[in-house]
Amino acid sequence: ATKCGVTSITFSRAHPNLLAAGLYDGTVCIYDVRKTDQTKPMLASGHTSGKHSDPVWGLKWVDQGAERGEVLVSISTDGRITQWNMKKGLEHTVLMVLKRVTATAKHGAADGKDVAAAAGSEGIISRRASGLCFDFCPKDSNLYVAGTEDGHLHKCSCSYNEQHLDNYFGHAGPVYQLRWSPFCANTFISCSADWTIKLWDQEHSSPIFSFQSTTDYVSDICWSPTNSTIFAAVTGDGRVDVWDISANTLDPVQSVQTDRRLTTVKFAPDCAVLVTGNDAGAVEVYQLSGSLAESTGRTQMQQVAALDKVTSTVHDGA
Repeated sequence: ATKCGVTSITFSRAHPNLLAAGLYDGTVCIYDVRKTDQTKPMLASGHTSGKHSDPVWGLKWVDQGAERGEVLVSISTDGRITQWNMKKGLEHTVLMVLKRVTATAKHGAADGKDVAAAAGSEGIISRRASGLCFDFCPKDSNLYVAGTEDGHLHKCSCSYNEQHLDNYFGHAGPVYQLRWSPFCANTFISCSADWTIKLWDQEHSSPIFSFQSTTDYVSDICWSPTNSTIFAAVTGDGRVDVWDISANTLDPVQSVQTDRRLTTVKFAPDCAVLVTGNDAGAVEVYQLSGSLAESTGRTQMQQVAALDKVTSTVHDGA
């Protein structure tokens, strides 16, 4: 049991018995699910200086190699992205304090200039941005992208906390979720309160594609673990959409309309199943069919090529 609402959870990959939870009051806690007594977490940020002052909207376990092992990273609307280490209790390191930037900073980043200086003309660089979501690059555990209430995305490094490495502009509302492609190290998608899903290349500050199927917020997105051009999304007006951008970039290839506000979506890793969660606290399971359920049989290189084939049409025309 927790003392307040749970805003994020995630299981450790290295130690599957460890469940991390982020709470509405800013606490980060870790439970050992093997224990029968779960009245208190095994570890908690409590009232330490590392405790977030706002809800913890995202948590990720990150494998940082043989020497450093697995660490837990959290993001909060207090603007901080914090790393947690369990070697001696629950120690914390602030990886980044997100800063508000404007589109004027875009050109500074592209030209290799100081992004902070580019945004300084707006007089708001000292103000924090409210973090809502983040994801780590699958090919480089040092790099991650964070989404904010401002609608901007920021690429950051775990080894450099002075400023963002890059900024991405395109959303007109809070970014609720972003996911890096499991196949392509340069590609990620994001979804927003502005009704859209956007696909990005980390080398470009503007989105490659923008997808829309509804006039309500998109609360969650996830990539297919078996097909590099397929992702799923769920919306505030109850839509479950599956997109295959190699077949259609204008409309989802499959849609289901429900009567609940949907909050989360996830592909099963080993079977043709999609799982969603809703505002009633219910979990629903969908069986995928047709081409969505078939194995592509592609190699890693073929998966990358399939996605590149779609995105290169935009790059070539740019």
